[in-house]
Amino acid sequence: MADDTGKYLAPALDKGLDILELLSLATEPLTMGQIAERLSRTKGEIFRMLVALERRGYILRNGDSDRFEMGSRLFELAMHVTPTRNLVATAMRHVEKVAHETDQSCHLAVLSGNEIVVIARVEAPGEMGFSVRLGYRRRIDHSTSGRVITAFSSPAQRAAIIERLAATYDDFDDGSFQAQLASIVEDRFERANSPVAAGIVDLGAPVIGETGYAVASLTIPYIVRAHAKGTQQEARALLVAQAAALSKELTVGLPQPV
Repeated sequence: MADDTGKYLAPALDKGLDILELLSLATEPLTMGQIAERLSRTKGEIFRMLVALERRGYILRNGDSDRFEMGSRLFELAMHVTPTRNLVATAMRHVEKVAHETDQSCHLAVLSGNEIVVIARVEAPGEMGFSVRLGYRRRIDHSTSGRVITAFSSPAQRAAIIERLAATYDDFDDGSFQAQLASIVEDRFERANSPVAAGIVDLGAPVIGETGYAVASLTIPYIVRAHAKGTQQEARALLVAQAAALSKELTVGLPQPV
């Protein structure tokens, strides 16, 4: 039988996908020259594709540095995929309850490659709060959401995550990460000082899917302030309870009381 592998090639499409895959894995925005070099292409070969991807919102260009990074378009498309859409729709009332009863913002995050991505959020209803935008990304090992999801992932998925992180980041600390995961499993929760803002404590709890392993994390970037609505311990208890209720809803398929 003849080999049909080369009959249906689409070089332009392959070029665009190569660019998207490269930028999605890059730890910082890249110049056109860097993109061309890493893809073993010339600037002329990728110029029109970069223009098209930028025009459609798949990539963004920093005007000051002329560097490219991923845009939000792929995230927006992914939000229309049934599993993600169903997870967000099911989770929203739990996210809203946490935000409204604690007067803190709350968000839902899932894994995406070596990072977490925020797929749902509710801002703090009061006068002051700290929240992250939809589509926000951060390294798995540098985020409460990422550590919580990894801690409650299947052994095979956890091993794969650690292998990818070790292969991608020179500063990845396997021993420290493993110790953090063990502590999270024991507590079924994580409390950690925010790595991005002083005075904020990240509280995270796992959302368990029908496989028995984590599919997401429910997280509060808790602002420590005077005259807070309730205590941090009360916020933790509510967060854990709502993550458990959401988990039960995902596995049983019936709405749980909030």
